[in-house]
Order: sequence, then C-alpha cells, then structure tokens
Amino acid sequence: MKLNILLIVLFIVQATHGQIPNKYICNKMNSAINIDGNLDESSWKIAEWSNDFVDILGEGVEKPKFKTKIKMLWDDNYLYIAAVLEEKDIWATLKNRDDIIYRDNDFEVFIDQDGDGKKYYEVEVNALNTIMDLFMNKPYHLGGRSDLTMDIEDMKTAVKINGTLNNPVDIDTSWVVEMAIPFYKIYENRENKVKPGINDFWRINFSRVEWDTKLEQGKYVKLDKPEYNWVWSPQYIIDMHRPEKWGYVYFIDKTRAKQDKSFWIWLNLKDDFSDDNIDKALAKIYGTGIRNIMVNTSTDKLKKVVAQAKKYDINVYAWFITMNRRDLANKHPDWLSVNRENKSLKEKKAYVNYYKFLCPAIPEVRNALKKKIEELCRIPGLKGIHLDYIRYVDAILPVGLWSKYDIVQDKVYPQFDYGYHPYMRQKYKNKTGVDPLHTMNPTLDSSWSQFRLNQVTEFIFQIDSLTQAYDKLLTAAVFPTPEMSREMVYQDWGKWPLDLAFPMLYHNFYNEDIDWIGQMVNEDVKTSFPSTKIIAGIFAPDLKTPGEITKAVKVSLQNGASGVSIFGLNPLEDDSRWEELKMVIISN
Repeated sequence: MKLNILLIVLFIVQATHGQIPNKYICNKMNSAINIDGNLDESSWKIAEWSNDFVDILGEGVEKPKFKTKIKMLWDDNYLYIAAVLEEKDIWATLKNRDDIIYRDNDFEVFIDQDGDGKKYYEVEVNALNTIMDLFMNKPYHLGGRSDLTMDIEDMKTAVKINGTLNNPVDIDTSWVVEMAIPFYKIYENRENKVKPGINDFWRINFSRVEWDTKLEQGKYVKLDKPEYNWVWSPQYIIDMHRPEKWGYVYFIDKTRAKQDKSFWIWLNLKDDFSDDNIDKALAKIYGTGIRNIMVNTSTDKLKKVVAQAKKYDINVYAWFITMNRRDLANKHPDWLSVNRENKSLKEKKAYVNYYKFLCPAIPEVRNALKKKIEELCRIPGLKGIHLDYIRYVDAILPVGLWSKYDIVQDKVYPQFDYGYHPYMRQKYKNKTGVDPLHTMNPTLDSSWSQFRLNQVTEFIFQIDSLTQAYDKLLTAAVFPTPEMSREMVYQDWGKWPLDLAFPMLYHNFYNEDIDWIGQMVNEDVKTSFPSTKIIAGIFAPDLKTPGEITKAVKVSLQNGASGVSIFGLNPLEDDSRWEELKMVIISN
C-alpha cells in the first residue's frame, strides 16, 4: 500500500505529539494451522506476541485491569490472528450473526488494507464465538455508514475458554480467540491484487470492549456505566473509527530463499569524535540492523573504528574522497582542474569553495591517491575501499539545486565544463593532433568527451588492481545512472569493475518523488558493469516524513537493488527514523 497525502500529514501530527502507531512484523507461516483456539502449532510458537493492550486514550490513563495480547501470521490465502484475553469471569449472551457484539465483552479487529483511511473492515467476536462483521465506506465522523449485510465468506474463527462460560461460581483464567481472514475478500474489487506482497503493510488495530458487571440471581448484569476500551495501538480518542491512528502490520517471509539484502550507512567522523561515541554509534547502528559502514575520518581513527566494530560484526569500509582533495591541492595547486575558460580552480571557484578537484590524467595525481589508498588497505580488518568524488566538477547540477546557485543549466556552459588541464589537453593532442580548447564546440565532440571519461575509468582499473592485491572490496558513490553520470560529471561508472556501486538517488535534488528512486535502480541494474551489485543511496534529510524511509527502501529493493545505504542519519541523535529504519530492515 502507499501512504496518501492526508495520512502523511496526520502521521506528522501524531509524531509531533509522540503519538506513533505501533508496528508488528507478521511472518509467513511455515506449517499448517487448525483454527481451534489451541495455538499449539509450531508456526504459532515462533510468532511473536504484541505488547499488552492499553487504554484507548494512551498514556496517562489507568492501565487495563486484565491483560490482552495478539500475534499474527499469514500464508497465501489467509491472515491468521490469535488473541489471549485474561478474564476472571467469562460471560457472553449474544448468539446471532451480526448481533451488536460489543454489547458483550468482545474482541475486535479493524483492517484498512490500502491505508486510504476510508474503505475498511471490522470483525467482532464474543466468548460464544458469535461474529459481527461489517464494511465501512468511510469513518463515521466523515459521514460513513456501516454495511452489516457484508459477510466475510470463508472466515474461520474459534474461541477456547480457559475456565467456564457464564458460570460465576468459579474463577476463570482467560479466553483465546483464533481466526483466519481470507485475503480474497479483503482485496475484493481490487484489480490484480489477491494477497499482500512481501514487505507490504496494512493499517490494523485491535480492540477489547470490557464491561463492569454485578451478579443478579446468578447471572452477570452490566453496570450502568461506560465500557472500557483497551487497544493494541492507542487511538488517543474514544473512537476506533479513526484509521489514520491504527498500527502498522508488515508482511514478511523469513523462511523464503532470497537474496541477501545488505544495509549500509555513511559516517563522517571528525578527529574529536571520542572512542566512547564511536562505541555508542556502532551500538546504535548494530541495533538497527545495519552491518556495513563507510567511514570518512583520519587513518588513526579509522583503525579504532575497525577494531571496535569487530565486536558488533560490522564491516568497515574506508570512505575515501578521491578527486576533490583540498590537502593535495594546497600542496600542488598546479594539479587543480581547469575549465573551458582556461581557468583553474585555483583562480576561480566552481559553485562552492570546497571544490578542489584534481586532474585525473596527471600521473602524479594518480600515484599520490594510490599511495593513500594503499595505506588504508593495510589496515587490519578493513573490508574495502569506498570511493567518493571519483569524477569531475559538475558540468550540470541536479535541477533541484539550480535555484540555490541562481543558475540555469540548459546546456554545458564553459565555466562549468572541466577537464581542460594543460596535461590533459596535451595528452589528447598527442593522440589526435587536436587541442580540444581550440575546437568549435568541445562538448559536441564525442572523441573528446570519451577521452575525459576514460581518464577516470583508467584510474579506476588501477585502483581495482591495488585493492585486489590486498583482498579488499572496491565500491564507489556515483551519480544516479551511468547515462546521467556521463552527462553531468563525466563519470562512466557503468564500465567500472566495482564490487558495489552506490548511486546517490537523492530524489529531491532532481525534483522527483520517491518512486523515481526505484526507476533509477531499475535502470542501474540493467546498465552497470555485469559483476557490480547496486546499493541504492538514499538521502535521509529529505526523508523526514514517517513512512518515507520505508518507501524509499522498498522501491529500491523491489526494483533490483542488492541493498540500501543511508546518508545523513546521525547515530548519536534521538531520531524516530532510526526505529522506522530498523523495522524495514527487519522485514527484509
């Protein structure tokens, strides 16, 4: 399902007030279940129980006097629900289908399978296993009406009484509800959908109505007072018909044979980042389910990170800033890249002051960078090298950044067209007899364009040989697709022998929505180097709304990504997105 705009807005409001809906991971079952109320099958034994139910209004209200909990499973045909309701005096009176069951003590299920906050189902059952089921076209407060003529055909239910029913003489323990709700009925009138997909989620909530009673002539009689409403996920209002407040149930399959999906995070650690903070960051990352980190820091601190990461079984990669090197530029300003106006970055900045791109064709540049990479490769336990800024200055910025720099880049303009270092020009002239700076329109010369691309590609193959010699993996952060990279930053990564490519799919930079991420992944899988796996890079600062990180991860994996990497999420900050990330990682 997809979150619509209204639900996203409502989720933001809930989050702002600490009203985060509960979540449940619903695993696909591994053995058959008989609906009899016993819960003795192996599948039920490994399914996790939910938290105990709370008052419908949430915190600050008296806790329920009896505990209630649920667990769920699914297969290709049914959603299975089990509930245990503690009760000292179990009673029920209503016996006819579609009686108003909440007039007895009951257990209730609410299902909104597409999360639109409108069309949804409700099922109620009492201790006699009498059912009321209905369909709502929208909530009551929006003018909705209940349809009690709708029956969920093929639904199976059972109730087991741990004690006696309607017998005030003894003290009972609990009653158990077990049910199987058929998917075909829930997905009725929805084209091409007959069951949830892996990693789909539904909005669901559970309620328990409990009445205070007294005994009159040996029978239970309700007191003239309001009922209790105890729920799985708090509604914060006495109204179950607010679907936007229901919990999230994720459908997963831990038993299926599937590709290993890896999760990563970029970490930029300053020199004053303490050993204690390193451990705290690693603990947070590990607890979230991430097992791979790319760290940009000094060599000495990187060694400490690698050593401390061992106890968490986290793989550490050296995040290596490649062509954009202030340190080397300060020592060798003559290595700085030159644009088509024949202006070096020493003379004129490109976009920002920290852009200190070096010419990739100069042998001394390559040797200096390889020396630094080799030093990193010697770190014991380091898993691999992660290259960043392995490109030229942006010839064309992502369209979403144009306004930031007050520019329009409808073509490649000379001041942003880099790669004209004298060494590079001479190297090309030696090969072709042509100085590219003196041609009519160099950007239209395919030979010159390919030559510039090849300078970086040649260097990549040299680095690949180096990392292979030290048995290190080679990865790189790249622009969204090989085609876009060639045009925007003269980066031909579709031809690079990377173990893993991390396309930076920062959708807001391109004025695109989250679905665009999946489209880019799909193209990358088809056009990258044959042995290269795609790890989708997503930009956390632009994924602030609850549900957006989940969706970004989901569309990435659905379109063929072998994993997802997060940029811009601080492990030392108390950010609710860490919990969301944890849930989506668990479901994969």
